[in-house]
Amino acid sequence: MNDLSPNLSPQRGGLRTSLTLKLVVIGVLTVGLLILTVPLFVVIDDREERRNQVTEEISSKWGRDQTILGPVLSVPYYQTITDRSRTTRKIQYLHFLPDKLEMNAIVEPETKYRGIFETVVYKSKIKITGTFDLLDWELARVDDQDILKNRASLCFGIPDVRGIREDTSISFLGQNLEAKPELPTQEVLNSGISSLVNLSEQDGPMVFDLELHLDGSSSLAFSPLGKTTNVNIQSPWISPSFDGAFLPLNKKIGTDGFSASWKVLHLNRSIPHAWTGTLPSSNSGTNWKNGQLFAGPANILGDFAFGVKFYMPNDVYQKTTRMAKYAILFLVFGFASFFFTEILQKAQVHPIQYLLVGFSTLIFYLLLLSLSEHFGFDRA
Repeated sequence: MNDLSPNLSPQRGGLRTSLTLKLVVIGVLTVGLLILTVPLFVVIDDREERRNQVTEEISSKWGRDQTILGPVLSVPYYQTITDRSRTTRKIQYLHFLPDKLEMNAIVEPETKYRGIFETVVYKSKIKITGTFDLLDWELARVDDQDILKNRASLCFGIPDVRGIREDTSISFLGQNLEAKPELPTQEVLNSGISSLVNLSEQDGPMVFDLELHLDGSSSLAFSPLGKTTNVNIQSPWISPSFDGAFLPLNKKIGTDGFSASWKVLHLNRSIPHAWTGTLPSSNSGTNWKNGQLFAGPANILGDFAFGVKFYMPNDVYQKTTRMAKYAILFLVFGFASFFFTEILQKAQVHPIQYLLVGFSTLIFYLLLLSLSEHFGFDRA
């Protein structure tokens, strides 16, 4: 018995050394395979970027993200500038926002395909009504005769006027006025439509009305420019994503689509009701493209835009990215199960077998991405 005891210690020491070496090898393999996940994410990002390029191509032909701003009532006036040697008159603009503003939109989204890629576009019918109450002419600080009330313009901001599908007329004080794809000044809006209005004889509330048939892509938003702004959106799309400066006051989402309504007061946003010249630049910092959450002018009018994005529920790239982030768990638990099986059942597993298991895990994500693009994520 005494002769056997000294022989056990070297065997145990060798076993511990073997296990330690095995753990080191497994750790090195795990780190190496995790490094190989970087090209995996690069492939996913590359495919997503290609999808975004296709989306941009379709949007450029159909109509981009749309944000309705307005109306803004822009009134020109003469400002007298006295220099040492001469006196000149320069045209400036007074800008007024409506007191009451109501916008009702019925949106019909549809899916467009380009190869294996898909994107959401929509057709919309938007009804805009409201009133301007008393206008503060003293804001211009000029004589009343220097204000060109007969050359005022009622302006609506539309980021992509190519999305307008039917001839549009603007009703102002009961008169149908021709809408033109131009703005009298770009101090407030970058793109949109306008109509000339005569304010010479107007002292009371002024009612306006516009029906707009507008095509766009991905999202539809509105900017709350009225003292009281009410917005209602209805659509058969079953997966909306509400976003922007304000969330819906009421919403209903079901198998037949969704409806949502907003009510925003002038106290809820820091936009002046009337001003001269330009507005301060955007402070949003949450813009997709140029400083705001939704497409629009790069000033504070767009900072308070809100609306809906027509979310694609089967975004395979987002889901595959989420899955790939768990690759470390699959590798660790897979190697751990092999390791404990090797100890408990005394079965030898070669490091190359560990490596093959790791490679198969990474290839799984590549196959998942490839099959998802053709058959959808759930089937893949």
